Amino acid sequence: MPLYPYLDRIELPEDLRKFSESDLLGVCSDLREFLVDTLSDVGGHFASNLGVIELTVALHYVFQTPVDRLIWDVGHQTYPHKILTGRKKSLTTVRKFGGLSGFPKREESIYDLYNTGHAGTSISQALGEACSRDLLGKKHRVLAVIGDASIATGMALEAMNHGGHIKPNMLVILNDNYMSISKNVGSISNYLNHIITSQFYNKGKATFYRFLKWIPLIGPALQEFAHKMENSFKHFMLRPGGLFEDLGFHYFGPIDGHDVHRLVKMLRNVSQIEGPVLLHVITQKGHGYKPAEADPIKYHGVTPFNKEDGKMAATDSQKISLSKIVGKTLTYITEKNPNIAVITPAMIEGSGLREYQEKFPNHTFDTGIAEQHALGFAGAMTSGGIIPFMCIYSTFLTRAMDQLVEDISLMNLPVRFVIDRAGIVGPDGETHQGLSDIGYLLGLPNMSLLIPSRPQDIVDSLYFMSDFEEGPIAIRFPKDNGDLRELKFQEPGKINFGKARVVSKGRDITLITVGPMVDAAIGIQKILEAQGLEVGVLDLFWLRPLDLETIHQVLNDTAQFVLIDESYLHSGFSGYFLNEVSPIYLSRFLKTFALPGEPIHHGERSQVLKKYKLDSESIAQEILGLLGK
Repeated sequence: MPLYPYLDRIELPEDLRKFSESDLLGVCSDLREFLVDTLSDVGGHFASNLGVIELTVALHYVFQTPVDRLIWDVGHQTYPHKILTGRKKSLTTVRKFGGLSGFPKREESIYDLYNTGHAGTSISQALGEACSRDLLGKKHRVLAVIGDASIATGMALEAMNHGGHIKPNMLVILNDNYMSISKNVGSISNYLNHIITSQFYNKGKATFYRFLKWIPLIGPALQEFAHKMENSFKHFMLRPGGLFEDLGFHYFGPIDGHDVHRLVKMLRNVSQIEGPVLLHVITQKGHGYKPAEADPIKYHGVTPFNKEDGKMAATDSQKISLSKIVGKTLTYITEKNPNIAVITPAMIEGSGLREYQEKFPNHTFDTGIAEQHALGFAGAMTSGGIIPFMCIYSTFLTRAMDQLVEDISLMNLPVRFVIDRAGIVGPDGETHQGLSDIGYLLGLPNMSLLIPSRPQDIVDSLYFMSDFEEGPIAIRFPKDNGDLRELKFQEPGKINFGKARVVSKGRDITLITVGPMVDAAIGIQKILEAQGLEVGVLDLFWLRPLDLETIHQVLNDTAQFVLIDESYLHSGFSGYFLNEVSPIYLSRFLKTFALPGEPIHHGERSQVLKKYKLDSESIAQEILGLLGK
């Protein structure tokens, strides 16, 4: 008997549509089992995918994909979709170098319409698809799947406002699992219960009813009338789809997102309705696998685990992520200075802030997936006398460029930017690479920028930033780990403003770099010195201000120099550096080693560096070639 009797017969959605509706429970069971079996061996996004199995099966069963246009928001919920659209056998390669992406990817399949790694984009894309269809006189259906956290983004609400105004035929499916990666925050996720659970409302209601009861003769009748008015008011104000209907969408739901037969029936019905429709589906993240149901945050993204009990391999207790170094350091800083606040756009877990939030809940501001608001909010906090640390991934900072320029940089507001996941991020791939931030940060007025090359540098820099009032300042660091035994959280070292670090001096050639590429430069140095060269390494540490005094001293004593940058070639520090140094040294410049201006796909950092010849061995060999050796 086949291991997966239903799934083994499915390669593409057209195979799924050959089954009778009564077989869909078996398909869902096989799909869930296949997902658990595969990801327990290879890891990947897990709980989010378990939560959408029935929904994914129903969508591909009812709609004629890829003719009907199915658009996914975010993308860490698309593994079942990939399995049903021809990539079942390749799922073992997910998020691995040269393998499947963990997100929708156009280059992989005609069923993936957009490369989706950020939240809130699907409704805009669906609206664009629907309007294009109508202009061309076509008849296919367009649908978007969006999560409850993503629908609160400004972009999603803007798209709904537009769609409700022009009213094309389109379907938005709200996948409501009460979570994004961490628990959701914000008014939209709570608006159904806000009024009826508020103390003001309930205390006021009780007092008002007691007052009515004591009015002679007509009191009881007035009380009954008021009760009916209250129910009408609650029905009007708290109807489940009130917000969406006010935006111009037909609202249906909520319905059980794990009842595949109910989903099929509802999808068939709502697809016949004219105009924009929103179907509200309730799902459970991690559904069908007990450990993931119990702890969907832990099982959002998994390393290989034991299928029977869900246990993942133990991690080194002495290792700490650079993100958690930030959270721990900010905890110590806030203990000493109560004017500190920490802001993050829905990245409490990813930015290592859980410990901080638990100790200082009133100092922690999770804005939800709202990067633009987060930056505007942070800027205003500085004017109110607070010292805000804006903790954000490099890839998400690009979503708030307007606020970064207009609402912080131009006004010289001293927001402290803590930019995580800078450089090559590994398995998340091109939508999450932090390869552009150096370029645009250096292009902003008033912005100071330092790039630590050691875990202790992060601790020291955060203390320095807490006292820095001259203007906005940013620190950036990669996705990596440090050793707890080597860190001093309460005894920070002194950071010299604007001073570079001469790691070593070399008469023949100097390797100039920042951040984690300092380690690569030391590796290059060893290879070149084995060939008889005298090689120096300069860790710039500060990019703005640039330590021109030290740089000129180093360049004066070296024959040639190269720049090594873990950024896009034209979005890194090399252009800025070469324009700042004295022209008399430019004839000594050999080359910038950086990434080409193309999407940099997923894979372990070492694999990506080697592919683009940015590992120590490749750079050393090219330098030897440039020197004629």
